Amino acid sequence: MSPDDLEALGFGQVGSVDTPRGTMRYLKQGLGSWRWETILTKEPETIEWIESFVVGEEMWDIGANVGIYGLYAALGGIRVLAFEPHFANYFQLCANIVLNNLQDRVTPYCLAFSDRRRLSTINLAELRFGSALSTFDGDLDCRGEPYQIAFRQGMLGYSLDQFIADFGARTPDHIKIDVDGLELQIVLGGRDLLSDVRLKSVSIELIDTDAAQVDGVNDAMAQSGLAFVHKKQDPQWNNDILNFLYRRP
Repeated sequence: MSPDDLEALGFGQVGSVDTPRGTMRYLKQGLGSWRWETILTKEPETIEWIESFVVGEEMWDIGANVGIYGLYAALGGIRVLAFEPHFANYFQLCANIVLNNLQDRVTPYCLAFSDRRRLSTINLAELRFGSALSTFDGDLDCRGEPYQIAFRQGMLGYSLDQFIADFGARTPDHIKIDVDGLELQIVLGGRDLLSDVRLKSVSIELIDTDAAQVDGVNDAMAQSGLAFVHKKQDPQWNNDILNFLYRRP
């Protein structure tokens, strides 16, 4: 399907951004546009990590938002499972997959991950395309503070281990986790997966000043045989939200 086809269907205007892997197209809607426009500059450490992947490997993009990193990985020959529960982001994620003709490499799922399987809601902080900071099965934000909920969207949640057990999903080579607050629960619900020697690396966004969360993730990763490599953010942000990278030696 071409950009003109999507515009004719009322999906919205289509933009483009040049990357080392070629021109990427996206729907110009809400914060999603800004995310695409800053794909190479917002998290250069994430781009560097993705570019270390080997053609034919598989990545799970947990908290995929509108798909910038998962689609960038797919352009490099990586198979991607993209998980995004926010209804507006999921719509834009799917449209962006179509726009870049990556249907054969990227499979999107409207699904939340946590520490166990349950039926609940994802409580959206905003309804805009490309928005973030929502919480699954809770009313507190990523810093433990109450926030104004714009919409309670019904959602099925899974632990990583239960997802694999129920559906027979193969072990990915790489996992990216960016879910604004549930990172530790996701890690604790994926002990078997994280210990699988076929898993090579995990990138996870954490609040560096949240000692309980950081220590919990570090301990779980170490027990799973994944060694801490670094924690990074681009200097332009100057805050306490960093990407932590772990690799299997």
